[in-house]
Amino acid sequence: MTFDVCSPGRIVRVARLLVVGLFAICCAATRVGAQTTVTLSTPGTHIAVDTTIQGGLSALLDFGYSDTLASKVSSESYTRRIIMKFDTSTYIPANAVIQSAKLYLVLKAAESSEQRPITAYWVAKSFSAHETNWLYARLGDMWSASGGDYGQEFGTTYVGSAVGSTYTFDLTQMVQRAVNGEFGSRYTRVGLVDTGGAVSGNYRAFYSTRAADSSVRPRLVVTYTTATTEVAPPPPPPPPPPSSATLRVMQWNMHKTKRSDGVCDIDFTVNTIVAQNPQVVSLNEVNFYAGSCGWNFDMSERLESMLEQKTGVQWYRQSINLSGVGNTLLSRIQPVSSTSYTLDYARGVAEMAIPVNGRYVNVFSTHVDYDNASWRTIQTNEVVGWAVNFAEPRIVMGDFNTNPGTSDYYIMANPYKDAWVAAQSAGTASSYNGTGNTHGGSRFDYVYHRGSVLSLSSVTVPNTAVNGLYPSDHDPVIAVYQVN
Repeated sequence: MTFDVCSPGRIVRVARLLVVGLFAICCAATRVGAQTTVTLSTPGTHIAVDTTIQGGLSALLDFGYSDTLASKVSSESYTRRIIMKFDTSTYIPANAVIQSAKLYLVLKAAESSEQRPITAYWVAKSFSAHETNWLYARLGDMWSASGGDYGQEFGTTYVGSAVGSTYTFDLTQMVQRAVNGEFGSRYTRVGLVDTGGAVSGNYRAFYSTRAADSSVRPRLVVTYTTATTEVAPPPPPPPPPPSSATLRVMQWNMHKTKRSDGVCDIDFTVNTIVAQNPQVVSLNEVNFYAGSCGWNFDMSERLESMLEQKTGVQWYRQSINLSGVGNTLLSRIQPVSSTSYTLDYARGVAEMAIPVNGRYVNVFSTHVDYDNASWRTIQTNEVVGWAVNFAEPRIVMGDFNTNPGTSDYYIMANPYKDAWVAAQSAGTASSYNGTGNTHGGSRFDYVYHRGSVLSLSSVTVPNTAVNGLYPSDHDPVIAVYQVN
């Protein structure tokens, strides 16, 4: 639809020759695609599958007739996961621009008051109603791994114990990629997995499409446009009175919890974090059932649990672990969303959206390659390319394995501000070693930021040694921001 608006200027003369001009407004014609909202909630058509799968003696059971969708972390016999398939092939046009895609589930039961992290994954293999279970995706077609074949994760929602409350899973990016055909099928296949620890009381149950009360059934609400050009936004409302709040972040390659003498000491690692009192921590070289320091446990989960014990407050976690080692974001502020992204050559990025002073600050944690320079360049470019999908303000932290002044450095430092350099210029940078270096004679660890609402207060490279021992072969970087 095309709109042409053109109003001629008018001049009105009033007493004492005071002139008030009303300016002509001429808006260029803009093609505007209609915005459409679709609610996918009808079982069998909109929602092709919604079911629980469970291991152990229940591995071959069909839960597709139950009015409950359940999640639980336990031994395989009692572990439960939720899988759902939505027909975004029929009801969403191919290559539509997805403005929003939110999955709403109503909580039916909870064993405890703990906030459980339920993570949404793309399900890599197609599955069918009344044929899928813990072992099989469809009749005669087994999962590659028992319990389902899961691809990229698309964010985590923390589910408490408020029975009857609606919990929201933001699937915007997943649905966009599905309708674009990036996964092969244009159906949206979702796996909901509790990624927290196997502690008592982690069972959560939601209503399924078989619930007697239709108002509590699952629904995926998708808003999309087919516009090919953007429409200028309306004028912003008058700004509120200025205010600010402090956000203290920490970037640290913790070297798998290995001290400077090579001994694994996760308690030293956690004590170091607590001593710096950050609100958000970016950690690199976090083991996941791998390596001498964490071969039999998820190190990110252990760190989260120990931080909660030592600080007395709840922490929230988003990790990406490839080949047994990866990056973790830990936050004392409950995120509104979180996700991760896989880079080439077995590296990745974790992301959280943190609410601060009425703003959503998108924070990232990454670690790019050291040994292969060409891989490092590719991965750094991928970090920049993925982060632009998130609104400003953004804070990108990580071990970038390059020194200032290199071409890889400027991949980040051109679109972002290097917090250490900015603080040096303002006279608010300090370092126990006098250089700001974080790994021997190199400055490999960075905090980058972008966004007009972020005001950098200070950057510190602290001395973390205790009795001559350091908790890692890297020093942390502490950046303090005012979020306006």
